[in-house]
Amino acid sequence: WGSKNAWTLLGINNVERNRKLILYFLRGFLLSTILISLILVPIIATQQGYWIGKVSIEIILNSIFLIIGIGFAEELIFRGWLLEEFKNQFGLKKAIIIQAFLFSIVHIGFDLPFSQMISILFGLFLLGIFLSLIRLKDNNSLWGCVGLHGGIVGLWFITNNGLLSISKDSPKWLVGPGTINTNPLGGLYGISLMIIFCFLYLPSFKKKINGF
Repeated sequence: WGSKNAWTLLGINNVERNRKLILYFLRGFLLSTILISLILVPIIATQQGYWIGKVSIEIILNSIFLIIGIGFAEELIFRGWLLEEFKNQFGLKKAIIIQAFLFSIVHIGFDLPFSQMISILFGLFLLGIFLSLIRLKDNNSLWGCVGLHGGIVGLWFITNNGLLSISKDSPKWLVGPGTINTNPLGGLYGISLMIIFCFLYLPSFKKKINGF
């Protein structure tokens, strides 16, 4: 679109100091820790999972890669490029909805039962909305989104691969759809958390969103 500051437009660079960008990332990661903790507490409390606490260096490295690599790559595509692209064409409100829908579609497991596919679709759609709101709060910086998205993926991975043993009979509404690797944000409980998080963040941006 003829922009001379593409990386700033995408939220990678910022006119603010790098220290501020690091703060955004850490705040996003803290949010992911809170979200995963809110999911794990009822799992442990209802004895659907028990603590193991054994992880290998391999698992830790994989988790770090997911936090930094996957979190950055997907946020650059969805909350960076696609959000700005659609905003340029349709305005901010429609852009947030479209990119969140596309984000949810590409993560669906089509081998799952239809009801589970729909629940994952809705949960990830809400996550896409929430990540967009975080970017708006962080003055269009992408790093808070990277911290949250990467944290959710990385922390859930390390939880399922050494920290916690989750029962195969755990209810889908609590641990989310899937078999070996479940998606906690696709369950009714995870969806409820996403709705609460979105509503907590939405008022701060109401004026900004309505301005586009």
